[in-house]
Amino acid sequence: MRNNKPIQVFEYEFLAKDTNGFEHEHWLALAKYNEVYGGNYFKLAHDGVRFQNYVGVIQVENLTIEILPKIGKDASNESKSEWQQVLIEMLRECNWMKVHANEKASLQFKYNSILEAYLELFLKECELILRQGLLKKYRFEESNCNSLKGKLLFGKNIQKNLVHQEHFYTRNQKYDRNNIYNQLLLKALKLIPIISNSPLLKDRVYSLQFAFPELDDIMVNEQTFSSLTFDRKNSHYQSAIEISAMLLLNYRPNISSGANKILAILFDMNSLWEEYIYRQIEKWNIYKWKIAPQDQSEFWRQTSTNRKKIIKPDIVISNGLKTTIIDTKWKLPEDDIPSDSDLKQMFVYNEYWEGMTSILLYPHAIFRESPIFIKGIFNDIPNLNNYSKTVNGNYETLEMHSCGIMKLSVTKAKILDENIGQRIINFLNENIFNEQ
Repeated sequence: MRNNKPIQVFEYEFLAKDTNGFEHEHWLALAKYNEVYGGNYFKLAHDGVRFQNYVGVIQVENLTIEILPKIGKDASNESKSEWQQVLIEMLRECNWMKVHANEKASLQFKYNSILEAYLELFLKECELILRQGLLKKYRFEESNCNSLKGKLLFGKNIQKNLVHQEHFYTRNQKYDRNNIYNQLLLKALKLIPIISNSPLLKDRVYSLQFAFPELDDIMVNEQTFSSLTFDRKNSHYQSAIEISAMLLLNYRPNISSGANKILAILFDMNSLWEEYIYRQIEKWNIYKWKIAPQDQSEFWRQTSTNRKKIIKPDIVISNGLKTTIIDTKWKLPEDDIPSDSDLKQMFVYNEYWEGMTSILLYPHAIFRESPIFIKGIFNDIPNLNNYSKTVNGNYETLEMHSCGIMKLSVTKAKILDENIGQRIINFLNENIFNEQ
């Protein structure tokens, strides 16, 4: 019997065995999963598991574990419920959880788990597709027929019908619903009763399955989804297909020949934070600044082999006269001092993008209307690009570039702050681009 309520933990939290239903068999399944994926998602100890910077949901047989974002040291049950909803909203805002704009209100419902939220969205998409009608496509089918229909395959006809010469082995063209798009949806629908114990979801799944015709069961891998194309005739399938890929590709029914089934939908919190900040800045870009995510430049090249190293800041913003670089960090700077590696990285970004100001943007536990900003400058260096020669032959320092720390709360009144981009834009306009 599957536990209805998931275990909720924060990033980097330790979950001990024999706690809240987390038994040795679950630990063993996670150990095998960890071995397959190189220990990227969590670290194992003999008496439990410590999670890393990946958030999302892991389901091991009858147990669901949610890994939630964490700011500071608050780990109360109330904050876990709050951060579950914040995570769902962040995924939605970044289109990592596909949902139509007019369905936003439905996400205010507090799901029992993040997985249920994904399954609910998938079922809504499938119901919408069925209302519009399942996609039909042409396909070829080979069969042994009593009459000649389509193209006769001579080689196979001789092989199959040497004795029964009244039969014809042919290839026919058919126009029906037995195509890859419908097959993937149906395969994902059949998976849901295995991974969910919600009676309401199961009832809807069985109704949807009944509405599908008989379709071929197919083997699925990453190539299956990457080869799909979408156009105006099948664009309404795209969201459902993306969620089905997430379910089917992350479900491991026999991980390393083990008996336990695992479904893991996990996201790097650093990448999610970066994507969320970019989308919010772009959303509130009322000044029409040029905003480039993941802009890149060649940093180093090996002359003998032409192998290269690339540098790639998170966000580059320019108003045509000035440029600033924002690099997001999902962590809290100790004593408001960035790490050496982060500062060196920002110095290089300023040099290559000719920006006078860069910003390391961190999350903050307490909401404030204006961002907390702590300015820092790079010390003078004898670089002639930053100096001008005076009449008497001395060198006079021009403006040196700087790197500041910005801290912003992700939430406001215990919900995701959807105006975070506006606050960043206002700060940049008043303090960076209009600075004299």
